[in-house]
Amino acid sequence: MIQLLVFAKKLYTPTGVTAKVGQYMSKLSILEDIYIWIEDGRIVELASKMPKSFVRFIEADLVVPGFVDCHTHVPFYGFRENDFLKRVGGISYLQLHSSGGGLYETVEKVRRASEKDLVRFNLKILSHLLKKGVTTIECKSGYGLDRESELKQLKVIHTLSKIVPQDIVATFMGAHAIPKDVTEKDYVNLLIEMLNEVKQYTGFVDIFCDRGAFDVESAKMYLLKAVEKGFKVRVHADELESIGASKLAAELGAVSADHLLKIDDESIKALSKAGTVAVLMPATSFHLNENYAPARKLIEYNVPVALASDLNPGSSPTLEPSLVMHLAVRYLKMTPEEVLTAYTLNASHVLGLADKLGTLEIGKQADLVLYDEVDLLTLPYMVGLMPKAVVKRGQVFEN
Repeated sequence: MIQLLVFAKKLYTPTGVTAKVGQYMSKLSILEDIYIWIEDGRIVELASKMPKSFVRFIEADLVVPGFVDCHTHVPFYGFRENDFLKRVGGISYLQLHSSGGGLYETVEKVRRASEKDLVRFNLKILSHLLKKGVTTIECKSGYGLDRESELKQLKVIHTLSKIVPQDIVATFMGAHAIPKDVTEKDYVNLLIEMLNEVKQYTGFVDIFCDRGAFDVESAKMYLLKAVEKGFKVRVHADELESIGASKLAAELGAVSADHLLKIDDESIKALSKAGTVAVLMPATSFHLNENYAPARKLIEYNVPVALASDLNPGSSPTLEPSLVMHLAVRYLKMTPEEVLTAYTLNASHVLGLADKLGTLEIGKQADLVLYDEVDLLTLPYMVGLMPKAVVKRGQVFEN
């Protein structure tokens, strides 16, 4: 018997089990007056007729796949309102960081917080994101910057993954910044020593390779060690300055290069050749009042493009996926169709989940976002739009 039956006047979805590139990012499957048959949390049929029996029925004007936020800095603790006001007053991200503020303020808060504090605080964030349609999310460490606190964050991510409905993919990002009073070389050596211990929590490693963070030489040494130990690697690259981080990501076959505000043409070509996904986060550009990543050029060169929020308390205090979509259309010049592919299938590819979710196809996980009285174009147009309901693995969460 069908456990959940969803009727969609219109269904938009990318298709397939790997990231789309170029013109294929805008090729969506569009079905009208379609019944989505769901059993045991999976889509078993997309049909023009109603089944003979079902347990629950829900209908909507528009149905799209659940959003996949493949780059966030959850879990964190507390906010940084003063950073926001200082940046509005003209102080840059790097000035805050070099003065011992910015990211380091969150590090101190996370170090002082207990695991219970972190779980409680971030449960609220994940609950809000689910209501907005984010059904899968990547969570990073990186606000500990010492062994004890980094492992605490990874434990919290593991705990959250057991509590919330969303799929959570953990990433070890101890290489988020260089701790105060520690040399870059000594800290990288500590991170390398931690890799065996980290393996029980995640198969992903990330590093911030940029001006004011880790240099290319340190990043290469660290990531090569991670690759040797079987980790998939990601790189925060070309956000503040183009220092060769994207080229390094391509050279190492990284899963993704993220941010890319300052990427150059040579690096774009390298990413294309390597098949490394460009994860773009326009909300960060918006909050930092910076230029936006060259999405059109990346798409033109057949670099797979994904979208994410970069949710964090400093450079992207963004709990609204529709804002990310709005900025992607307005400033990245992406079409609504490309945006949907980037925020679902391509983002799920980054997390190694494209064979399970990211599209609405038979056999895939039943992760859906349902809206009334809207069409696809409405999603990036009406910032703050609330879904009628969200379905995660066949479970309905009504708003």
